[in-house]
Amino acid sequence: MSKIGFHINPGSSSKAVGSWLQTLHQAGVPFFVQITDDEAALAQAQAFVTAEPQVGHTIIFRRDQLGRQGGFAEPDYDLTPEAAAAAHWQKHRAALPADFDKENIWLELVDRPRGERPFADWLGHFSVHLAQLALADGYKTLAGGFGAGAPDPATWGSDGWLRYFELCQQHPDQLGVALQEFSLKTRDIWFMRGDHIGRFTKLLQTCDDHRIKRPLLYITQLGWTHNRLPSSSEQAMADVEAVADFYDQYPEIVGAALWMLGRGSGGIGRQLGKLVEPLTEWATRPRPAADVFEAEDAVAVPGERRAAPEAAPTRFPMEEPERRALRVLRPLNGRFISDVTIDDDTPIPFGQTFTKTWRVENNGTQPWGNGFTLHFVGGTGGAAQSIPLPPTQPGQQVELSVNLTAPNRSGTFYWDFRFANASGTFFGDIIYARIVAVKPATGGTPDAKFIRDVTIPDDTPIEPGTTFTKTWRVLNNGSVAWGPGFSLRFVGGTAMTNETRVELTAVVPPNSETDLSVTLQAPPTPGSYYGDWRLHDPSGNSFGHLVFLRITVPTPTMPSLAPAMSQRDPLWADKRLGHAGSTKTIGEWGCLLTCLAMTATALGRTTDPRRLNDAMVSNGGFLDLYLTKWKALTDVYSDIIYDGLMTSQPDIIGYIDASLSAGNPVSIHVDFTSATPYTDNDQHWVLIVAKDGDDYRINDPWLLPGQQASLQQRYGIAGQSLWQVIRSAIFYHSTRRTTPVTNPTGDAPARLQTGMNVNPDAPNSNPMSNDDLKGLDWVRFVGKIDARPNPADRNIATAFAQYDPIIRAYQQQGTKSLIILNQETIWGIAPWTGNGNWAGYADQLADAARQMARRYSQYGAGVAYQIWNEGDKRNNPASVFVEPENYARILQKVVPAIRAESPQSPIIFNGMATGPEETVAYLQRTQAALGGNLLVDAVGIHPYTRWATKAPFDWGSKYGTLADAFAIYKQAFPNLPLWITEIGVADDNEIGPQWYREIGDYMADVYRHVQERHRAQVPVVIWFGWSDWMRNAGVVRRDGSRKDHIYPAFRLVRNREL
Repeated sequence: MSKIGFHINPGSSSKAVGSWLQTLHQAGVPFFVQITDDEAALAQAQAFVTAEPQVGHTIIFRRDQLGRQGGFAEPDYDLTPEAAAAAHWQKHRAALPADFDKENIWLELVDRPRGERPFADWLGHFSVHLAQLALADGYKTLAGGFGAGAPDPATWGSDGWLRYFELCQQHPDQLGVALQEFSLKTRDIWFMRGDHIGRFTKLLQTCDDHRIKRPLLYITQLGWTHNRLPSSSEQAMADVEAVADFYDQYPEIVGAALWMLGRGSGGIGRQLGKLVEPLTEWATRPRPAADVFEAEDAVAVPGERRAAPEAAPTRFPMEEPERRALRVLRPLNGRFISDVTIDDDTPIPFGQTFTKTWRVENNGTQPWGNGFTLHFVGGTGGAAQSIPLPPTQPGQQVELSVNLTAPNRSGTFYWDFRFANASGTFFGDIIYARIVAVKPATGGTPDAKFIRDVTIPDDTPIEPGTTFTKTWRVLNNGSVAWGPGFSLRFVGGTAMTNETRVELTAVVPPNSETDLSVTLQAPPTPGSYYGDWRLHDPSGNSFGHLVFLRITVPTPTMPSLAPAMSQRDPLWADKRLGHAGSTKTIGEWGCLLTCLAMTATALGRTTDPRRLNDAMVSNGGFLDLYLTKWKALTDVYSDIIYDGLMTSQPDIIGYIDASLSAGNPVSIHVDFTSATPYTDNDQHWVLIVAKDGDDYRINDPWLLPGQQASLQQRYGIAGQSLWQVIRSAIFYHSTRRTTPVTNPTGDAPARLQTGMNVNPDAPNSNPMSNDDLKGLDWVRFVGKIDARPNPADRNIATAFAQYDPIIRAYQQQGTKSLIILNQETIWGIAPWTGNGNWAGYADQLADAARQMARRYSQYGAGVAYQIWNEGDKRNNPASVFVEPENYARILQKVVPAIRAESPQSPIIFNGMATGPEETVAYLQRTQAALGGNLLVDAVGIHPYTRWATKAPFDWGSKYGTLADAFAIYKQAFPNLPLWITEIGVADDNEIGPQWYREIGDYMADVYRHVQERHRAQVPVVIWFGWSDWMRNAGVVRRDGSRKDHIYPAFRLVRNREL
């Protein structure tokens, strides 16, 4: 076989090309040819394939020009990958010759695309969509086509390209990768070897690293430079033979086409024409007689001819060649492919045992069988065990592992191994392990800190069943090196893999960073999924931060008036907004521009923010360099009519609904930080695309990737009507619209409700007179009657005089009140002191509860009641312990009393201070005493010391996670909501400022974690507490001054900016 052929452009010598094709065909040698636009050459080559397809010729066709029509080489990067693929495929398919043989001819669809890293993932996903379209139509296609020295090696590891390689794995006979390799030096074919000739190995290594089968590779342009060859044909042929020998080592390479025969490129076609005859002779000549040759019956290389099966290999002298594919065979052979674990010069502590794994290939013609071994042959690292080789067929790759131990002295050490057959004869490559032995750290504690997501950012949409790799970057911030024996283990959420433990292979010294990766598969059902992973030491003890992933398996696309676009899309985020001299970019300031681009698309125009920006510059769509005019679309498009801007008013909803019914989306102005007072800097624009019950579905330009969202959820304010969320609206319609569009509907997910514990009786502990708590959903405080210091004030009228203005002030801010009813409300006959009259006490508390509920019934669900606080905890100085059966008596009286006066008020069970197991037992006893019905709307819990993903102090080694606790509650009471009515960091002693950062990070993490994962089960989280008068747990100090780190964390929670 000849892996080296020609790249043919229009203007080539049809006689020379025809002679070359015919000579190889008659010799039974498969030819490899890439043809661009030259339909005559295609017809010649295609005739040979059609006549005798079994010979195994490879023909690749690429369209570059058709008459005056161009634009075939690269996709439209301004479109989404899917849209660009559809347009690209439609154009190429329409330009194919009428007699194109799609069953036997490959199509190269892209030539020299952008090889920079920012385009990597886009091109990968584009290639996937393009391949799927071609597969559906029955074509064989090649992706890639990158020029010499491209792409950036990191390109191949992007999600898009990994998806394409997986698709190649499923369709190896219809999909492959086209590449171009040039040395860029006529005097040195190996100039920068591996970066120029041999750059394809970076792609193969990526596939190996990700356990993906290597795709077939087609080198569609091979040469020195694009316009020159070496000065002598002899040197050129020597280079060709050297590269051919190199390519022969890689069965993934089907062939390579020398650039090029035809017109252009400085007359290189004339230069290369001198090689047609010697290359033909070289491809068909006998090999040296010293080598043993054999018919290719046993092993088929892609593109080679298979001879008819024979009883035994036919040996023959090379001076009598037959018409079959021939090559030098090494019956026993093996070669190194890659290191799977322990890269060369990995530091390993003295005396530590580690496992070295290689990927190797049987590249001979005989299988490895019983008695074959990987034999230790020497080295400086000490003795090592030989291991049996697994049965391995020719062409098959396997992984081999040996256990080695680092010497107890500093230095670089290696171990060499050879393949051996059952007789002990060595063959193939030497494969080796090489490490640097280092002195181990003495003592110390392992720890880990999450740095950033390397792949799969939170909420990445991943299609059902898709395999993906999640990678985190972490810091070893402990005092012990990690290495073999350490592992990353799945600890919670959805596993998305059967491999729930990943062993660390490289050593990570203290104060160094490393990447941790897991390979996962997206679940089949739409929804939001997360998985928690944590590092473990060799003894199985967990340590350090949780690292987690969160993905969205998207629901099938729902109807929408406009495609979602993001102003932060890297395709245009950095582009200047408006005219020259503007200091703004689309990414930071282009929300309205992006809304108008989506509107124009909905009204029949093909555009995006980049293109619309340019059109608005040309047509006067901007004011003062970058300010978008309300009527900009009318300035750009004559058929899109500006209907005006309407400011916020109650009937704006009717106008928006009418516009949607007519098929016209509406751009609206919202407060980007709706939980704080509005300023001009808060201006933000989103596009309403559908009515969603009492809400609107919007395309929010700020979201990346572009996606739909709920208007109320993102920008609504508690207590505000829908029309109040909309500060103004811009209306357009098109004169080309003929058919109204039906408006889709759907349900919007609920948001987490936030709150703060306040103390109306302590200084600086109840900020009702300012906006500090504006934006929270709840405040929580004890409704005191009998616990007032002055006996004369121990009456409900005095309580009302204190609480009326508090509840009213918070209601005006949109904040509801949760009132605790317990022994501080009514001390009464105090059965806990020994008289045991719980039934009488329940009547007393119920009477007070009834009066409160009647008083505040005007607020409906805006006032809730929590019956008792931490009554499950014995010897609690802040509360009174109540046995579950006695608590049931209280509920039996108090709950009906509240319901009778204020049926809409939520009623909360206690505020459980013990752990989840004790709380579940308490609930079950109470439930039994009540005859099976707990009577309440939710259970209050106080999960102090429980953490989300970031454990402060030493809590990670002492206490469990919130997720663990929630799971226990869920199993026992699957349908019972939990309200966290207290959570924070409290202590009887003052907490110093050195801890503020940890506390702030911890609390922000709690809210973020519950919002993202548990809000269906835990709809409310109330922070404890506002000031340091509340067990030193304050957001502010006793003097009311704000604490560094803690107040900013609270502000993020209040403003929903986590």
